Amino acid sequence: MYRKLLPLVAAACGFFATAAHADQTDGWFVNGNVGTAHYKATVDGQGTGTDSNTAFILNGGWRSQGLIGFEAGYTNLGSVSAKDVYGDRAKIKGDGWTFGLDGHFNFNDHWYMSARTGGFLWKLKATATIDDGLGSSESFRNSKQGLGWFAGLGTGYDINQHWSVGANFDYYNMRNRGYYEIGTRIFSVSAEYRF
Repeated sequence: MYRKLLPLVAAACGFFATAAHADQTDGWFVNGNVGTAHYKATVDGQGTGTDSNTAFILNGGWRSQGLIGFEAGYTNLGSVSAKDVYGDRAKIKGDGWTFGLDGHFNFNDHWYMSARTGGFLWKLKATATIDDGLGSSESFRNSKQGLGWFAGLGTGYDINQHWSVGANFDYYNMRNRGYYEIGTRIFSVSAEYRF
């Protein structure tokens, strides 16, 4: 009888330990990421290549039972630029506001996995300078806004009740009614503070 009871008691202790840790991650939080953004663009169905730059993410939100909650924040995707042999130059930069769901799932008292997804209110700004070959050039500027989406996964370490650090992968999608689509992958490191 005791042999059957011992695993049940051990499982119950593990459940209460997990529940106690979930209480530690319950409530309001802020986090920040810094990493590398990798742009991949398609215009009129044609790939235009890839490029990368520095990106950062700032978020705040609230989690229930230390598991699932909501978040809102700001993402700066950095900028990418190109120049050809004729002196023509182009640059595009993107940023936007995010809103969505956030999850923080603990394997044990310290190690966790995170997931996030939601809407991305993006803005792209583009500039181009075209050299006419006669010593002068003409510049163009344009910007577009829209509603896209984002999703991400991460893993990390809860240092204590308030602080954690992690490594993350996020994907941001920006599309303009079939004319162009820009997908941006961000690989980053993060820190989070829980109140």
